[in-house]
Amino acid sequence: MTPPRDISRRHFVRDVTALSLSGSLLSGCSRIPAPGAAATNAGSGARAVRPAVNGIGLQLYTVSDQLRADFDGTIEKVAQIGYTQVEFAGYSGKTPEQVRALLDRFKLRAPSSHIGMDLLRRDLEAQIQIAQTIGHEYITLPSLGRSETPMHTVDAWKRVADECNTMGQTLRGRGLRFAFHSHTAEFVDVGGGKTGMDVFVSETDAAVFNFQMDLGWARVANQDPVAWFTRYPNRFRMWHVKDMLNSRPTMVGLGDVNFKPTFAAWKASGMEYFFVEQDGAASAPGGSLAAIATSYENLRKLLA
Repeated sequence: MTPPRDISRRHFVRDVTALSLSGSLLSGCSRIPAPGAAATNAGSGARAVRPAVNGIGLQLYTVSDQLRADFDGTIEKVAQIGYTQVEFAGYSGKTPEQVRALLDRFKLRAPSSHIGMDLLRRDLEAQIQIAQTIGHEYITLPSLGRSETPMHTVDAWKRVADECNTMGQTLRGRGLRFAFHSHTAEFVDVGGGKTGMDVFVSETDAAVFNFQMDLGWARVANQDPVAWFTRYPNRFRMWHVKDMLNSRPTMVGLGDVNFKPTFAAWKASGMEYFFVEQDGAASAPGGSLAAIATSYENLRKLLA
């Protein structure tokens, strides 16, 4: 479905959402307080921000099928739906200057980009320059790279924590920040009653390295995000708002993830940015654009 270039956001959201599944809107999730100004956790240095409708972001991997076909048009549609922030996972062959111009054109910000560890090891300087040109604040690891798997011991996690601290210091010196996106493997016990995530968070320097909690994969791993925010306050500066149905990603509001307690704990986490993400959205009814429209509308109702 390709809407006219001058289509209104309201009509586009209405039409594309109609293609997707109907369902309850975040059933079991009551309203959180109305959006407000940024709040800072005393003494932490974290710029925790109350989750607000005008801050809803999208991990663009969700619409990767559309980006491959029409990069510019897809970014425009993301903005038309109402998203104000995006997180990249590749640039589809576009130059950093082209990406930055497109973001500026549609009044979008891209505070984070997923960049693989292997690529950072190979050419950190190039990735720094790309991030600076586009305007990223964070370089975020989507995983630890093939050489770090499997991570079965405390020492293995300590070694990668040391590497991330060193790399994080370099990024900090260039005005960038460093983070890691969680899945499920990080929550496996690696000895002494500690998970890999326990070791990783404890052994990394909060001044140069923090974390992006994927709420959906945490649910699959039987983890309570709020417990992690409480144990390690101000370390989970970004979230992926991902819903799950029978351990498979689905549109926000149509799965079994209870977002209410997590959003209520935004300040404890130190959360600055949150992004909707749905793996495999291309196969959702109506396709990935319909999926992100549904997720946006359902999350908007939660945050209103």
